[in-house]
Amino acid sequence: MGLILVSNEAFAADPNPFESSPSSDLASCPVNHKMYYIGANAPISTTSKPVISQALNWTSGSDNRTFTFTEGSGNKEFVINFPILLDLNTNYGGTPPFFGSINGATTSALNLVHNSPSIKNNHSLNVSINRSVSKVGYKIQDLDSTSTTGQIPYIEQVDVSANQGQLTFNTNFHTRNATNNIVTARSGLNCGTGGCTIDAAWNYNISNIALNLKHNNTFTQTNSPHAIGYSDFYFCLAPPKLIVKKALNGARINDTNTKRDQFEIKVTGGSIAANNFTTTGTGSNITDGTSSLLSLAEGNSYTITERVMNGTTLGEIANYNATYVCTNATTGSTSIMPSGNASSFTLSGLNYGDEITCTITNTPKTYSFSGVVFNDNGKITSPTKDDISDKYLNNRLYFNGKYDSPTESGIPFTTGHTITLNKCAGDTGTFTSQTMNINPDGTYSFTLTPAQLGSNTRLCATQNEPNNYTYSVDTTSNVRQINITNNTFNYPDNNFGDVIQDNAALVLFKSQYVHDCNLTDLTTISVNYTGSANTVYSTNPISNIIPGQCIAYRIEAVNRGNVPLTDIIIRDTLQKKGENGALVTSTLATPTPIGENSGIPSFSSSSVSIGNNGPVLTNGFPLGITSSDRSRAIRFNTKYGTTITP
Repeated sequence: MGLILVSNEAFAADPNPFESSPSSDLASCPVNHKMYYIGANAPISTTSKPVISQALNWTSGSDNRTFTFTEGSGNKEFVINFPILLDLNTNYGGTPPFFGSINGATTSALNLVHNSPSIKNNHSLNVSINRSVSKVGYKIQDLDSTSTTGQIPYIEQVDVSANQGQLTFNTNFHTRNATNNIVTARSGLNCGTGGCTIDAAWNYNISNIALNLKHNNTFTQTNSPHAIGYSDFYFCLAPPKLIVKKALNGARINDTNTKRDQFEIKVTGGSIAANNFTTTGTGSNITDGTSSLLSLAEGNSYTITERVMNGTTLGEIANYNATYVCTNATTGSTSIMPSGNASSFTLSGLNYGDEITCTITNTPKTYSFSGVVFNDNGKITSPTKDDISDKYLNNRLYFNGKYDSPTESGIPFTTGHTITLNKCAGDTGTFTSQTMNINPDGTYSFTLTPAQLGSNTRLCATQNEPNNYTYSVDTTSNVRQINITNNTFNYPDNNFGDVIQDNAALVLFKSQYVHDCNLTDLTTISVNYTGSANTVYSTNPISNIIPGQCIAYRIEAVNRGNVPLTDIIIRDTLQKKGENGALVTSTLATPTPIGENSGIPSFSSSSVSIGNNGPVLTNGFPLGITSSDRSRAIRFNTKYGTTITP
């Protein structure tokens, strides 16, 4: 008797990347693979060949049964099914299929006994597992023939060619085809118990594939029963397998012949040797972007890390956003598959049979410069240009140069309202300016690649206001400088604030006091804007003024906003007969003009002098945002002419 085992590896055609069929002994799993055994003769479990087992049993006459291995890593189910059962004989221990031993034929087997009235496929056996398996097999007992009074009642045959199975055979009792998947009994030769047992085996298969065996009676001259038994079922789960893939969503940031970003991915941990691969390709193309099939170990932790390489020089992984996602082709596994945003992550808690693919996707980072042109009105309704009540003074959101969403909103687009992104004045670097319309809600956004940014360390965004712009008063500068810092790609909130004229922050109040030119101290007169101009500085009109009298004026500048104002200049031109309907000429009179706040505002050297007609002109001065510095006033005296030309 000779037993021959031939691997079917040469016939594997499944392109599944997890497919691998390490060599193994007859009816055994590859080293470090885990065996799940159903039968009466389980192999001894060892560290390198772990085994868990259960007994083979069956309900007589049933055509299927599921054997479940309950584990914390997920239940494994082995299904035995007989889709074809013909010419059954019930006189040898029960209704087939039945479990037991048949004297002179089988031992502890799942038995089938057939009559042999004709040539046919008299039963078919399928086995399937709810996991991808590295190997599946079982023993076939008592495949033979016989001779009765010179006639041949049956010649048994088994055929596992449907799923690239492989069969051993006994040369004393069998023949086998060239592809090792059909074994036929030799005519008239009968074997005793255990005398012609052979093995059926399948290498790698994905989950829930029915691995088929057909049992045929290939010849008959007389009807006589024949038995066959199946036993020692097993399947093997490989240690966890891993494939790492690389994807690139966009062109490489560095992509020249002297400096081209490639991605090196390394897997470390457990007892695995350091394993890495480096991509090739240009632009957005990734070649050589898949690892070899890696065999891991159950229960260990593994770290997957990527970095950018420019040849042998370490590149900048910070130039790319990284996402990773791991999937398990094995359904029912309890292994947790990680996903997230990082260029390094850990796999742990893996189980036998896991088939894991981790894909790392890099997206080249781009620079984003954005903002909004907003109405900085603090949500004031019914605006009034000279209102300094709490409606304005105690509204911290009004005219503060900040976009206070959702209280404030963007200014709608009108034709000609654009933003330009360019290098700042005085910069000598190279940059191609970009101009865009603001969006209907006032927002804008520019996106630049690192190549477009170049070596610039700052850019400037400029608001270009349209003609006849309703929101013509700026609460911020129309030029925003944006400083570029290393590894920062998002530059939001480059906002521009505007308001309508009635919401301008600067309010001027001009009040007047009429007297007989006997005033020697401008500060002695009180201020009451609603009083009589004959007694106080008042904003009420003057009546019955007589030529030769004097009018003292007080002009107050108030900042009702929340942004300091600078370089404010008060200019008030004295009336001159014949201009703008004036009937008399007024001249500046003593006392000398004063600024109320310790001489502030001061007066320009170009301001009109005593006894002359012309403009009263201050030097530039600031206004703050507190009660002590948000208002400033000047006082000056004029003589209201001496004659009136009717």
